[in-house]
Amino acid sequence: MCGRFVASTPVSTLASVFDAEVGEVDLRPSWNVAPTTRVAGIRDVDGRRRIDTFVWGLMPAWRRSSPTPLINARAESVTDKPSFRHLVPAHRCLVPMTGYYEWLTTREAKRKIPYFISRRDGDPLAVAGLWDAGDETSGGYPRACVITVAANAYLAEIHNRMPAVLTGETLEAWLEGNMAEAVSVLESLGDGVLHAVEVSTKVNSVRNNDPSNIEPVAGQLPDSLFD
Repeated sequence: MCGRFVASTPVSTLASVFDAEVGEVDLRPSWNVAPTTRVAGIRDVDGRRRIDTFVWGLMPAWRRSSPTPLINARAESVTDKPSFRHLVPAHRCLVPMTGYYEWLTTREAKRKIPYFISRRDGDPLAVAGLWDAGDETSGGYPRACVITVAANAYLAEIHNRMPAVLTGETLEAWLEGNMAEAVSVLESLGDGVLHAVEVSTKVNSVRNNDPSNIEPVAGQLPDSLFD
């Protein structure tokens, strides 16, 4: 799953990398983005990609009595589940991330060890997402969720799920293709593109939000998986 991520890439850089216009976006860099907070998202508006502000987490009508939004959707069931299937035809988006966190649980460590996962080349991740209209609880901002897929062999050592990271033609198909084309690109990104580094457990608290969150650390596990 994807429950926390980093959004420190300047919006101007996102606009350049993803060939997108900038709409209403006034966000500060964050090294510990948590559910229900505002994030940048990219969607197709009148044939052009545009970056706007979204709130992370969908809140379907049947769930509005719950304080917990839907932050992830599984690719395998996204066209079947009532919470998501009506959004797939025309409410697809990208959630750009500098990288994301995932936690490894081992009997040896007896606690969850966080890893920061990002592209080896330093480019931002383009993660497939779905969006829905805003409401009073989102401050009027549209809401978005992240789509997850089975982890590739490299990342499966940490967790069995990963965000649906898109590149090149798959990114274009997700935003601009028909429904069948879009769903077909929701697959695990191959090994070699992403890199995982062990980081401090201070990221476990959303109150800790600064660049030191993503600095590599060692010694939290008897033998780190990714040395």
